Amino acid sequence: MRATMAEVEGRAGEPQVSASGRAPSGGSPTRGFLFADLRDYTLYVESNGAAAAADLLLRYRSVVREAVARYDGSEIKTEGDSFYVVFAAVSAAVQCGLAIAEAASHPTGDPAPPPIPVGIGIHAGETVETPDGFVGSAVNIAARICAVAKPGEVLVSETVRALTQTVLPVTFTPRGRKSLKGVSEPVAVYAVTASTDAWAAGTTRRSRRLALAGGVIVLVAVVAVVGALAWVRLHPAAGLPAGTWKIGIEAPLTGTIRERGQRVLNSVKLAVDEVNAAGGIDGSAIALEPMDDNGGTADDVQDPAVGAANTQKLAADPSVLAMVGPWGSNVALKEVPVLNAAGLLQCSGSNSEPGLTKPRYGALDLRSAHPDRINYIRTFPSDDIQATAVASFIYNDLAARRTLVVDDADVGRAIADQFTAAYQKLGGQVVRQALNKGADPATVLQALSDTSQPIGALFFGGFTETGAPQVRKAMAVEGHGDVPFVSWDGIDDGSGADDGSFIQTAGAAAAGSYHSRASSAPQKADFADRYRAAYGTEPPGFADTAYACAQVILDALKGVAATAPAADQLREAVRAYAVDPSHAYQTAIGTVGFDKNGDSLQQFVTFYRVEPSAAGGKGDWVVDKQQDYGPAP
Repeated sequence: MRATMAEVEGRAGEPQVSASGRAPSGGSPTRGFLFADLRDYTLYVESNGAAAAADLLLRYRSVVREAVARYDGSEIKTEGDSFYVVFAAVSAAVQCGLAIAEAASHPTGDPAPPPIPVGIGIHAGETVETPDGFVGSAVNIAARICAVAKPGEVLVSETVRALTQTVLPVTFTPRGRKSLKGVSEPVAVYAVTASTDAWAAGTTRRSRRLALAGGVIVLVAVVAVVGALAWVRLHPAAGLPAGTWKIGIEAPLTGTIRERGQRVLNSVKLAVDEVNAAGGIDGSAIALEPMDDNGGTADDVQDPAVGAANTQKLAADPSVLAMVGPWGSNVALKEVPVLNAAGLLQCSGSNSEPGLTKPRYGALDLRSAHPDRINYIRTFPSDDIQATAVASFIYNDLAARRTLVVDDADVGRAIADQFTAAYQKLGGQVVRQALNKGADPATVLQALSDTSQPIGALFFGGFTETGAPQVRKAMAVEGHGDVPFVSWDGIDDGSGADDGSFIQTAGAAAAGSYHSRASSAPQKADFADRYRAAYGTEPPGFADTAYACAQVILDALKGVAATAPAADQLREAVRAYAVDPSHAYQTAIGTVGFDKNGDSLQQFVTFYRVEPSAAGGKGDWVVDKQQDYGPAP
């Protein structure tokens, strides 16, 4: 909604009438509020011309008004392509919305005109009826729900679902909790569809009253009772099927890096304990199934083969509905194919390998069993966001419009190529050079001396051990120490007190250097408080992203529980709900959602700069800025 939504937010708008047509009585009954809005109408006008747009608008208004009249609604305000309607009965608002969507999707005529792309939102609540109209949050929420409805979609609130689910032959499909403008808390939203066409063709209540005679009334009453009983049998009460349902955890729980796995276990346990303490998922408690991927080898660290074997065990257990982990991307590369074949949801809060999600890096090979079925999601950014972020940092923060890009003629060339593409997309100009092994770094710096085309920054694609500090020292020797030196996390290897680090090797020339690192979003204070209360320590790195994974899974369970799925359908329902790009989750790291590949819409990158006075005067990396560069490229 545009004009109408703006008007209902915070004020009543034009004078309005009650759903009954009577003057205000002083009470506050629960009413149904429906908003309908054409999708992309302005674009349609530009693409098809004014005449076609006018015809579409006339057909749309006719469809809406016919349905509103059929279900005794009152048209409060119409402006352009936006309708605001109120109903005395909430069920009538739902029936009207479905009738509008059906008629708009299947218009009649010879030849049949194209479908009408209308989105509909419905909410119910008490409002104060004044001579100037209805006042209350119910109106604003209905308008905001309409704003997120797709063409042909009827979205309703949890309030509407609760009031009508036992009296209408309809199906409610969870669409997640949506953060709506002007509404303080996320609102659970459901897409409603007709389970039968019995009433879709319906007649108005007025015509039914005229047509029904005594014997017919009795017959209709009998049919209604039978239908209601059938409805109850076909639509059991919301909740999970009976049984013990589990979330698996796959991480290094023993060995030299067991502390990392313990972070994951503690965080998931905290989330599950909190949900269980509040009554579980509609009364069902959730259990944990921890698995250790320590390989017991000489180096005593996580073993990808053990991780894959663990996931096979979890997938074989029908009571396991999802898994959090693993810690390392190398383990995930072996696990994703197993869980993709099994259809088990997997969420990691620490993996950054682009190939786990993105087809251009080989993700389709990992999910070859079901290429179009996403089962792996993550709450941590993909490493390739660094190229996009560094390009933005150099172009916008350092205001450099021309950059010298030097790669190490090896592995670092890939990040240099990605940076170049992202920087040029912003409008920046690039001079490329390659630093061959053993070459004098000064030979790649000639462009810095070209005063006719000044270079604003140097980006190095490589690592400390492949020439980064030598290039920076050469810049200082050649008189270009004032040009910022920027790289990625390939030079993130400690302070000037650490042997062989970039800062130590570059010495005094390290000043003016920056590097990027993919990072999680700032965690919420209440999560840190709860973690401290549970474990007596500050939450360590990646505890918040693991907790966020657990929150996503638990919220998905809550969402699918509303539809009362059968036990053999529960795992797939949880997977499909969690990966749905239209769903958003409120987590310890803010609002989380996922794109079509399973990547988090959050893509935070932190930039560090060398502070020479840090680490006792030996120099260290300090935070320069942090920013969300999402969605993922």
